[in-house]
Amino acid sequence: MKILHIAPDEKFVNNIYFQFNEILNSKNTFLILLDNNVKNIKYVDLKDNFVLIEKNKKNLSFCINESKKYDIIILHGLNYFQSQIVLNSSDINRFVWFFWGGEIYDNPSALGKKIIGKKTFERFCNKSIKNQFKSLIRPLYYLVKNGTKTPEKHVLKAAKKIKHFGILHKEELEYLKKLGYLGQTTSYFCMTYYPLEYIFKGIENLRVNSNNILLGNSSSISNNHLEAFEKLRAFDLTGKKLIVPLSYGSKEYGTHINKIGKTFFGENLYSLFDFMPLDSYNTLLSSCNIVIMNHYRQQAVGNIIAMLWMGAKVYLDERNTFYPYLKRIGVTIFSIDKDLLLNNPMALVGLSKVEVNTNRQILNQEIGLSSIRTQLEKNLYSILGEH
Repeated sequence: MKILHIAPDEKFVNNIYFQFNEILNSKNTFLILLDNNVKNIKYVDLKDNFVLIEKNKKNLSFCINESKKYDIIILHGLNYFQSQIVLNSSDINRFVWFFWGGEIYDNPSALGKKIIGKKTFERFCNKSIKNQFKSLIRPLYYLVKNGTKTPEKHVLKAAKKIKHFGILHKEELEYLKKLGYLGQTTSYFCMTYYPLEYIFKGIENLRVNSNNILLGNSSSISNNHLEAFEKLRAFDLTGKKLIVPLSYGSKEYGTHINKIGKTFFGENLYSLFDFMPLDSYNTLLSSCNIVIMNHYRQQAVGNIIAMLWMGAKVYLDERNTFYPYLKRIGVTIFSIDKDLLLNNPMALVGLSKVEVNTNRQILNQEIGLSSIRTQLEKNLYSILGEH
């Protein structure tokens, strides 16, 4: 089986390389997409079967022609360049889209505001003069760069044509179908960038060991920090640290969140602005027996899985499709709106040993390497059988 992977220079590619090259008996080529005049990669660990491709018209034709030589083409994410490959290919039944999230949730022609809380939107998204200027300039920038003022619409058009949608939880597929961003016949391709053995290589025995609280995963407005602050400021956090990772994303947003958080929580707030060595970061996370991810969309899936595995009590918003998925498979998970309440004496009390062990057993069955390999092989051979 010959598989062509088309992906940006992002850390997720390393995760999937591990699965396809070291687990599956398949021949893989990775085309790593770079912006024009960018010569050096930042995140991908280069292998012999990796080819660096600048995103230009000449290489668009190359990618389209190259894709004809492979049995299956996997798109990691779906940016404008990738969408043009789809829209200009005659046989799209061989294409699989491994969904990242931003293709729809950060798309100005799609969901946009629906994933942002009211307070967060009022504080950070109302049209300032600076943002109004950006809105005027952006279409011209896109016209020069891509030859179209609305590349996001091309992405949505391609998304609806692709026949196979890769995601861990089927709830996300059904949600996007319901909203009309996927075709009604789009099939579910079970996959994850985060098999347990990859996440915990070398730290399998790490467990939560203190009573701190982890809030969010990045310096992005989709974390809805302000709404979470409103919930938490009613609680007595004496003896606890509220740990807020802000090293990844918008520096400006992170600065504002830190300032607002300090007014609410004082020295109890511990904002992370600098990247830490992985060992130190994991040790810090293990001090958190409570995790609050206030995303209204699927996001931070790897972080959520990692914290559940370590034994943390995780709160999610029920609008996040990862919440009903975890509920469906039997994981002990909690609702921010229904369970994170001041009159709930167990709100900031961690999980029992039985709950921790049960969660671990379920996760191992669902996203352990053995299960993921079985699902990948099943789905890949199913696509081959269509030709």
